[in-house]
Amino acid sequence: MVERCRDVGFDLAREAVEVSPTAHYIMGGVKIDTTCRSNLEGLFVAGEDSCGVHGANRLGGNGVACSTVFGGMAGDHMAAYIANCEAPTASMPQARDVITRITAPFGNSGGEDVYELRDELKALMWEQVGLVRHASGLEAAKKALEVLQQRAQQAPVRGGTRLNAEWQEWLNLDSMCTVSQMIVASALAREESRGSHYRSDFSEPGDDAVVHNIYLQWDGERMRQWTEPVVFSRLKPPPLAAKIAEEAYFAQEGE
Repeated sequence: MVERCRDVGFDLAREAVEVSPTAHYIMGGVKIDTTCRSNLEGLFVAGEDSCGVHGANRLGGNGVACSTVFGGMAGDHMAAYIANCEAPTASMPQARDVITRITAPFGNSGGEDVYELRDELKALMWEQVGLVRHASGLEAAKKALEVLQQRAQQAPVRGGTRLNAEWQEWLNLDSMCTVSQMIVASALAREESRGSHYRSDFSEPGDDAVVHNIYLQWDGERMRQWTEPVVFSRLKPPPLAAKIAEEAYFAQEGE
């Protein structure tokens, strides 16, 4: 860190350096089983694209260990899966639909700049869905995201399909809008503060006896949402009453 700061003109040994929060990772992703298999046939997921490994927070440095461990597991199981299954039959109508959808911006004209829309999305998520969340901000973000995604669909892309950075940014923006809507929906549904998720209107954690995960799935143009309880196979959290009593005891001892 000393060398990195020095490279950009700061000296940690002799002057103060500004420190600010930033988005590093997401405690969520595709649901998988113990073989890294998802519910979509042939799709295996490993590392921080998967969910359920770190719970409501992730310690620094665990990302590399997660990718290494689950990457190795996924590789072994994928090799076994491929050796014992037949190649699927390609659906040409489905392929044509995908090609039509992702090349649509080349036919747009008069829309907004894709890079400006990306910056607007980042600002919206930081201001309304950042460190401290509230229902009013989340609801405002939900409405703004719906409009922003429509505007993004109208954004034009210049040039051709080969080595086109603007097209890549358009594809990224489309995915970022989708993921952002899922983040907002899950944040609205979780009316408690737990781990990295802090709601100023629900500042305390809920009952640990009913801890749950929130799942979302796109069904066409609609997003389906449901919850499932967390399965504690080895160690269960204490009941809420015992936790409150314990906190009160230590608070009294501290006085």
